Amino acid sequence: MPSIDTQTRTQGNNLDSQSTHQSTAPSHGQENGHTANGHRSTSKDDASDVKRYPSTGISVLIVGAGMGGMLCALESWRKGHDVQVLERSPSPVYTGDNITIQPSALSILRHWPRLCKQIEYEQYDCWMSYYRHTGEHIYGPSPPVFNDPENLVGRRGPHVGFMQSRIKMYKALIQQAERSKIDIRWGQRVVDFYEIDCIRVSVGGVVLENGERMEADVVVAADGIKTKSNKLIRGHDVQPRESGLAVYRTAYSSELALLDPVVRERWNPAGLEHPIWEFWLGPGIHVVIAVMDDIVCLGLTHKDDGSATESWNPNVDPEELLKTMEREAPGWHPAVSAILRTAPKGSIIHWKLMWRDLSDTWTSSGGRVVQVGDSAHSFLPSSGNGASQAIEDAITLATCLQLGGKSCVSNATKVYNLLRYPRVSCAQKMAFVNSQIKHATDWDAIAENPKQIRTRFPRWIWSHDPEDYAYAKFGQALHHLLSGGNTDFQNTNFPSGHKFRRWTIDEVREEMAAGVDIEQALDGDWS
Repeated sequence: MPSIDTQTRTQGNNLDSQSTHQSTAPSHGQENGHTANGHRSTSKDDASDVKRYPSTGISVLIVGAGMGGMLCALESWRKGHDVQVLERSPSPVYTGDNITIQPSALSILRHWPRLCKQIEYEQYDCWMSYYRHTGEHIYGPSPPVFNDPENLVGRRGPHVGFMQSRIKMYKALIQQAERSKIDIRWGQRVVDFYEIDCIRVSVGGVVLENGERMEADVVVAADGIKTKSNKLIRGHDVQPRESGLAVYRTAYSSELALLDPVVRERWNPAGLEHPIWEFWLGPGIHVVIAVMDDIVCLGLTHKDDGSATESWNPNVDPEELLKTMEREAPGWHPAVSAILRTAPKGSIIHWKLMWRDLSDTWTSSGGRVVQVGDSAHSFLPSSGNGASQAIEDAITLATCLQLGGKSCVSNATKVYNLLRYPRVSCAQKMAFVNSQIKHATDWDAIAENPKQIRTRFPRWIWSHDPEDYAYAKFGQALHHLLSGGNTDFQNTNFPSGHKFRRWTIDEVREEMAAGVDIEQALDGDWS
């Protein structure tokens, strides 16, 4: 039975104690020590500020340079692995609007001082307010639950604002990868995954569009919901299921939005301590309005009428949003209509929210090909969890590979799978809890306690530290796997008291159609 490298674990604890980051970055909008593009000025162009572990000799080939893929590359590099990334796009794609990432994921930035300061500076520390679609104020402004004062005590890593700019954060990750000299090969389309698992050699591999083959000790599929790795890992592609919802999304310059006098009077961010994030709630529909000093982000989530697609093609006219709103919930406050009209043509997408039931298998049979992020699990936006869980995946996988060592790669990836699957399944359930709060609101309960309208960010999610958890649980989980399940192992990274079981989108939709309150039906402590 392979043993755990206790020396590596001791080194890890020592490095942790040396690199805990205390938040000192200014709030968004301050210019001290920053260049014109918002990046903290420095004369260093390397990763000398990062304490890297000794080499493990493990080669890691990552397919996909998205958010999850880049965090996987960075953490794998920090853990001492040899990293290469393949990305089908010819260059970095700096598009998108906003993204919510919880402290469980961003706490890892305490090990990346320069990256931590940059992301902390460029994020938006929004406070959230809630309104009925007709204009009545419900609650707020208030921070997200994970930033309530009592929840900040003892937190490691940066202060985590409610909103990250997808573009700014992705640029920061690419810049850190460049400083770390991580090899990213752009314009490399992977068309197939394979593994060789025999006595003399055990590797994972990919086939590129040009026929070239590349192999490594472990291949990480971080290539999204349409990953080509499913054929190897699950024997078939995963067919999406309709969630019943669709979303309009756009982001554009706040200067353009504030030209409208109604918008300027209602949402002028000048002089505000915290950027604006508002939920406007109607029956079966809600609008998100986020106004920062440089950008406006708008989202309208509604019942899918069949016109949306899984496409990022921004071809929607703003008037279509207004017609959808009035058709599904008449009587919107005029200011909401006014700000939606300021969205430029050619900036709005209409995205069908599809669901892929979660598989419990994220690794190939030999453990040499492994999925992370959307390749392994999809999330609906209402969960506020997709990016967080992708980053938690990356952290956990890099740590498990470090602890297993080169001789135990195939088992290390399976330990990662064991540690992550039940937690991700529970996190996915939060999408339906938050959707029901916003689309099927119990207004009598809210009138009695308006605070109950707040978006759910459970403690068991945001207080988790995936790196510490992997260090603590790896040995027990490995022994459980090697014994064929005959030794006891219990995950403790999902709600206390919850009896975990698999579930499907069909079950949840049937319950919601029958009027079941999903949050109240959950067993254990999901608070």
